[in-house]
Amino acid sequence: MIKRLSITAIAGVVAMMAFAPAASADPKNTTIPLSCDNGQTVEAAFNGNGDFTPGHVVGSTATFVIQSLQATATFTPTGGDPVVVQQLDTTKPNVHGNLVTCHFDFVRQTPTGSFHGVGTSVVFITPAS
Repeated sequence: MIKRLSITAIAGVVAMMAFAPAASADPKNTTIPLSCDNGQTVEAAFNGNGDFTPGHVVGSTATFVIQSLQATATFTPTGGDPVVVQQLDTTKPNVHGNLVTCHFDFVRQTPTGSFHGVGTSVVFITPAS
């Protein structure tokens, strides 16, 4: 469960980061705050668990398509020591598009402890037509 949440959160964060402003994200999705090298700070919503799961920019119709992802997911049980549950360093074979690099660093509290996701994602954003 933690591993899946970690992967989903990281993939979501990476996918959602970048540029667009205007589609409502379903509140059931995992949302991740992103700071991108194009000067934008966005929150992206992801509803999947793959490394390259695309995400939607909250408040926008933009879709973030992940091209590469480097991330570390750590879980700290209540009263315990941090444990790295996932490390990702993956890139699609044919990276393309107008690429933007986005960084994320977030913490989510759970009933059993806290989850910390940190990393960098290279994405391109495809606006909805």
